Amino acid sequence: MQIPYATYPVGNSLYPLALDLFVPTVFFFFLGASYRVFRYLVTYQKPFIPYPSSELRQVSSRHKIADLVNTFANSSRVGIKRKPVTTGVGLLFHTALVLIIFLLAQHMVFWAYYIPPYSALFPLAIPESSEDGLLALTTPNHASITEFVHDIWGPLTVILNGQFLTFFLIIFLGIYLGHKLLLAIKGLSLRAGDWWFFVLLYIDILLGFFATAHIPNDVYWYDNLLGAHILVAEIIIATLPFTRGFHMFEFYLGKVREWYFMVYRRGEK
Repeated sequence: MQIPYATYPVGNSLYPLALDLFVPTVFFFFLGASYRVFRYLVTYQKPFIPYPSSELRQVSSRHKIADLVNTFANSSRVGIKRKPVTTGVGLLFHTALVLIIFLLAQHMVFWAYYIPPYSALFPLAIPESSEDGLLALTTPNHASITEFVHDIWGPLTVILNGQFLTFFLIIFLGIYLGHKLLLAIKGLSLRAGDWWFFVLLYIDILLGFFATAHIPNDVYWYDNLLGAHILVAEIIIATLPFTRGFHMFEFYLGKVREWYFMVYRRGEK
């Protein structure tokens, strides 16, 4: 049975429906994000500053900027010292996820469709697979394929590609979910927001991989897998302000406020 939506009947493919729902998804995300940021600012406690203002007002702007960088880096430094393996894997996972979302060639086309200036970043695109990465290195520069599968990354495209990064995400996110499941079996309580975000993210990565790899190799399945991949991503985005995933925004907001009070305005009477 087909359900009328917008100007077309839904039922033959999830892909057009997913495209039409992207703008409402962004709206709900900003609505929820505004609430979370407002709540954060209202409940945030200004830290006590024990330093005399006459001493600290002599700090130069260059040192303030350097301290801003250090404020962000301190968490990773402490994590590497206390839990080197966990912190290292976490940093690699977050880096791979950011690269996949914002620099994978297919995703960049999607972002540029809604945000045209994004196309300026096309030279930074990473290829879909390791084979494409090798092809970009061996194909003459005048070939059309090198215009988008750009060789700006050089030999790094052999590992800096969607296929390799997807395998990396599947393995380490699977380990993370397995660890959380083990904790649940032991009786430790876990927040629903953690499960919601990471399970959906894992499903979305698998859907994107199947669609890109054409598994199964059929146009009908491709359209639906790609549509399902976008729809799950839209669910993640719309619900992100109320899940574990929003820590990526609160972390940076908290670090900026920490720097603002501890460095920029510390000692102010």
